[in-house]
Amino acid sequence: MKPRFWICVILAALLASCAHAGGNKPAYTFNAAVPEGWRTIATEEPMLFMTREGGYKQFVLIRERPLSEPFQFTKKTMRSGMMPEEAAQIIINEILTDPNVRNFSVTENIPARIDGHNGFRLAFVYTDLDGFIFKTIYYGCIKDNTFYNIRYGASQDDYFQKDLNTFEGVLASFKLPPAK
Repeated sequence: MKPRFWICVILAALLASCAHAGGNKPAYTFNAAVPEGWRTIATEEPMLFMTREGGYKQFVLIRERPLSEPFQFTKKTMRSGMMPEEAAQIIINEILTDPNVRNFSVTENIPARIDGHNGFRLAFVYTDLDGFIFKTIYYGCIKDNTFYNIRYGASQDDYFQKDLNTFEGVLASFKLPPAK
């Protein structure tokens, strides 16, 4: 089970599609509450990764990326002023081209507000290379020159419903940095 857990961490990082080139781990500028009973897991990427029972049960992943940074698989970038619908499509295309994702299906793609900013909400289902099925809720928004995303992923069994309210609490606690 331990290798599967790390595969999930790697998959989460790939879904975030960061092409971070190494060096020191960048600090993130957002704030979010870690739910009681959950733990954070250190990563090499500029993200906050948290789980209660392990990444193959459920996780919340929050990250930020510069708009100029190309996504790993499509090599596309975002831009300031981009409509949320365009940003959502870039994320969908990135996941579709990820070789670690199978049977990807978008079940929801709607506008959303994230800490008062216009953004999008995606819901999707996919299968990983080990055959595990995951449901994910993915919020994203652009602020200044940064793309922020917060997502909840869980195995499609009881864990998704069980921890959905916890994710909604994390989302409600999510705060972007103040205006410069």
